Amino acid sequence: MNRLLASALLFASLAARAEDRRIEAVRADDAPPIVADNSPPRPEAIPPAADQTRAPVPYTDRKDEASHSFVRVGGMLGLVSLPRPVDGELFVRVADLVQVGFGYSDFPAFVSDPLLSAAGLKNGSTTVRIDDFSAIDFDLRVFPFMGNFFVGTSFGHQSVKGAVTESTFAGPQTGVVEVSTIYATPRVGWQWTFGPGILLGVDAGVQLKLGADRNVTLPPGASADMQKDANNLVDLASSYPLPSFHLRFGWSL
Repeated sequence: MNRLLASALLFASLAARAEDRRIEAVRADDAPPIVADNSPPRPEAIPPAADQTRAPVPYTDRKDEASHSFVRVGGMLGLVSLPRPVDGELFVRVADLVQVGFGYSDFPAFVSDPLLSAAGLKNGSTTVRIDDFSAIDFDLRVFPFMGNFFVGTSFGHQSVKGAVTESTFAGPQTGVVEVSTIYATPRVGWQWTFGPGILLGVDAGVQLKLGADRNVTLPPGASADMQKDANNLVDLASSYPLPSFHLRFGWSL
C-alpha cells in the first residue's frame, strides 16, 4: 500500500514539472521576434570648438562700409556760388582727412548783361559786353577732425575777356579787353553726407589776387567814353579781394 501511494505521488510530481516546462515554452514562442537594427549609429554630440563659443559679430551694412572707404571720388555742383554763379567740381577724398579737387566756374552772358546794364555800361554811345568770365582751380580741403568741418584753399586762373563798342559816324568800332589773374581763395566750411553718398556742402572765404596780366586794345581815335568804359571793365575784372561763397550739392562713390 505504501509503495502504491509513493508511486502515485512520484507520477503526480513528474506530471506537474512537465506542465511547467510546456507553459514556459509557449510564453517564449509568443514573445515578439527580435529584429536586428542595421541603421548607422547616431553621431555623438560634438562639443563646440573654443572659437565657436564667442558672441556673434553684429552685421554691418555694406553702405556704411562704402561710406567709410579709404578713397572716395565724387562731384559737386553749385546751387549758389560767388563770384561766378555757375560752378562745378570733381574731387578725390582720402581717408576722410584730405580732399583734392579740380573745379570750373563761369559767369555766363545772360547773367552778366543785366549787371552791366545796371552799372551803366550798356547805355549811351558805347556798350560793353563780357565774352568770357571763367576760372579753373585746384582745390584742397583738410578735415582736421575727420568729420564735416574743413579748412582749405584753392589756387586758380581766372580769365576775363570783353569788348567795348562805340557808335561813330563812320560806323561802329570795337576795343578788346583781356585780363588774366592768378588767385588763391582760403576758406572754411562744412560738408555733410546723407544716405548713399549724397553730399551737401557750404563754404565761405575770400579770393585774393596773386598776379594779373592786363591787355587793352582800342581802335585809333577812341573817344574818352570808350577809354573810360574799357578801364572800368579792367577794374571790374581785376578788383580784389572778391567774396567767395558756395552752396553745393553732389555725390560720392
